[in-house]
Amino acid sequence: MDEYSSPKRVLASRGLRPRKRLGQNFLVDPRFAQRIANALPSDAFVLEIGGGIGALTAALARVSRELAVVEVDRGLVEILRERFADEKRIDILSGDVLELDLDETLAARERPRAICGNLPYSITTPLLERIIACAGAWDCAVLMVQREYCKRLTAKPGTPDYGSLTLFVAHSCDAVHLFDVGASGFYPAPTVASSVVKLTPKPDRAAGIADSALLLWLIRAAFAQRRKTLVNSIAAQPGSPSRDALDAAVRASGLRPDIRGERLALADFGRLTNALHAQGFRTPVR
Repeated sequence: MDEYSSPKRVLASRGLRPRKRLGQNFLVDPRFAQRIANALPSDAFVLEIGGGIGALTAALARVSRELAVVEVDRGLVEILRERFADEKRIDILSGDVLELDLDETLAARERPRAICGNLPYSITTPLLERIIACAGAWDCAVLMVQREYCKRLTAKPGTPDYGSLTLFVAHSCDAVHLFDVGASGFYPAPTVASSVVKLTPKPDRAAGIADSALLLWLIRAAFAQRRKTLVNSIAAQPGSPSRDALDAAVRASGLRPDIRGERLALADFGRLTNALHAQGFRTPVR
């Protein structure tokens, strides 16, 4: 048996325990790790977020050209460096991924480039925002997230999980739910199930949009008070256009005046953005 097959045993042998503050739940089934690795482009440079004791790292090493692993827990960094000491293609980076310059790290390597990891629940949103912000620097991201979070990423208009996060991601990437991993697949078992989602950047995400910043502002404004109509929710935000301007833009976009933001697809928000931009409205300064 692989000496690293049991996270519980490996941690105990070093006097370590899972740290709840860091959201540490270690993948224990190598079959799931291999399925994740197989979803990545072949022969890619891979940036792994949170190496743990290396269950996913080992699978990624079998399919990647080069691998950089970011781990914030120094005790785990020592385990990873010990485990992969003979792997010259694996670079173990000690530090907080939220402080890492993702653009710089990725741009230093040749394409294809990919991001992969089991994202800690507590930092999923800020981390995903940073990943999306540098979507031009990577070709694929395969991420394990809380199952409810995956539902939000892949939701359809008019469903309870559909919201601003869905649209922010959809503006830059195509999101596909690959498979689920139950709580028993981890040590310690989390209180929620997880899902693996694949993100692929859209090369033409700004095509047909007069002002991407205004598009994102409108999405945020539309869901700020999601039970209100689209016009009322946007009008309630600081720096919003007048009601007359909003009403005119909604009509020009071919939308009903009483529609709610949760019913609009990304293309609808695109038309509304262009209609307001044509009136001379620009993104409010915070």
